[in-house]
Amino acid sequence: MEKRELKVFEDTVQGYVVDLMLMRLGRWLRLLGQDVANPVGESDEELLHLAKKESRTIITRDKGLFKACPGADVQCVLIQSSAISDQLLEMADAGVPLRLDPQRCTLCNGLLEEIEMLGTKKWQCLDCKKLYWEGGHWKKMERILQAIRRQRKENAQQTGNANATENHIQAKG
Repeated sequence: MEKRELKVFEDTVQGYVVDLMLMRLGRWLRLLGQDVANPVGESDEELLHLAKKESRTIITRDKGLFKACPGADVQCVLIQSSAISDQLLEMADAGVPLRLDPQRCTLCNGLLEEIEMLGTKKWQCLDCKKLYWEGGHWKKMERILQAIRRQRKENAQQTGNANATENHIQAKG
């Protein structure tokens, strides 16, 4: 294994925590460069505690948890859709850029380091050692994100408002 330039990505824009229903969305958000913690337990109280302790925004489909966030002084995004492409669209409306930006491991949320292996750019998780590279799956994800960006643009043109899900985002109480 040839290691040349070592770059550790440390600057993320926003810290999130997803509930158990949105683990797949969490993995996608990590591929988009976001710092997304896995839930530490199954209860709403555990999620609220983690979000408060680490200044993270909760992402949930649970309306009860969404309603509990202001009282706990925690920011929250309520996701309406069960389809991953629509969930990503909702997160784009909440301000997440729709571009692949590998900074976090999709499994454990650990930081990635950029490495050169056999002349190919790859990323490796500093914690679990999972390896990432720009293969066929990368191109497929790019096509999915391009379709979502196109849909978002069309939605904005139809409504005249790029923040269509604005009423599903709660700031701290």
